[in-house]
Amino acid sequence: MKQLLLINMILIYLVLTLGCDALGPKSTQTKLETQAKTTSTSIMNNSRISIMTYNLENLFDTLDDPGKDDKTYLPSSKKQSKQHKSDCKKIPVHPWKMECLNMDWSPKIVTEKLKRIASVIKQVNGGKGPDILLLQEVENINILETLRKNHLQNLGYKKGILLEGPDSRGIDTAILTRLDLDRKPKLHIVPYKAESSKNRDSRLQKTRGILEAPLKLPNGQVLHVFAVHLHSAGKPTYVRIQGAKYLNELLKKVPKTHLAIAGGDFNINQTENSKAKIYEKILAPLWHTSHLVGCKNCRGSSYYHKKRQWSFLDALLFAKEDFDTNKHKGGWSLDKNSIKIANQNKYQNNKWGSPARFDPKSDIGVSDHWPVIAEIIYSK
Repeated sequence: MKQLLLINMILIYLVLTLGCDALGPKSTQTKLETQAKTTSTSIMNNSRISIMTYNLENLFDTLDDPGKDDKTYLPSSKKQSKQHKSDCKKIPVHPWKMECLNMDWSPKIVTEKLKRIASVIKQVNGGKGPDILLLQEVENINILETLRKNHLQNLGYKKGILLEGPDSRGIDTAILTRLDLDRKPKLHIVPYKAESSKNRDSRLQKTRGILEAPLKLPNGQVLHVFAVHLHSAGKPTYVRIQGAKYLNELLKKVPKTHLAIAGGDFNINQTENSKAKIYEKILAPLWHTSHLVGCKNCRGSSYYHKKRQWSFLDALLFAKEDFDTNKHKGGWSLDKNSIKIANQNKYQNNKWGSPARFDPKSDIGVSDHWPVIAEIIYSK
């Protein structure tokens, strides 16, 4: 009886002095929850908000999604049927055909891919990652949440934002952020149209939309974030012009008292932009465009080896009406000196000093894009 009384007294003392941590396994979970809450609220006392856009290059899970062309990204055990091999052999690009036939997209490989992505993200903001993260080429909410829960845990990111679009491959834009949503996100389907009956393409509509997420800034204002992934260079220039113009139309619909930023993979290469001036003539009149106003020593976010050409496929945009350094609408402005290419992680660079694609058989490689980062500043 005395021993039982002594044990109870010791337990009461431990709880009073050490808190719930003294009770064992639950303490670890309590610590994790506390850390996450602390991280998520830390930006409330910060006059800066960091933003990153990052194309993750084919972040797929290991499951075969019905109605989506994800046959390349399956484990070898699911690639043995005659139908699968027949479908792969129809792929016209030889390296892609070989990946479809032979690449073992196993749970182990996906975990490695996620680990490397997380390592790249954590290279900014003192290991905490950006406050707002715009992502491209994410298959679904499940793989996004696997990234957040298993590889970015304790960084304070809210549940991932991803709305399934009509892309034939099943890749979508997505957002991770520490900020709360002000209202439900929307997926805007870009109304692409063929310029003539000769070049009609039914696949124009089967692509990524523009994801809009209205977020609550620490000072109570609403920031509309647009995650963008326009058609690749396989489609004609006028298609990306249409996408850029549609983004401008979405900006005009943002309430006047709200702020807006956009970011993503615009797929505008150097050759195309030197002729069409999409960034300068279409986007720059309404947006501060990252590589036009900052990042002066940056070569680009993507490199095309065949042409030995750097391009800013990826960009961050800040509405001029909202982030003009002279206007300080609502107290926020763009820190142009903060605009950088984030490429100092060990997985990111190949032997030529350009973005290293993910290769399961190599110790380097994560994505064929480098992230673009920037910060906005609040001053009363």
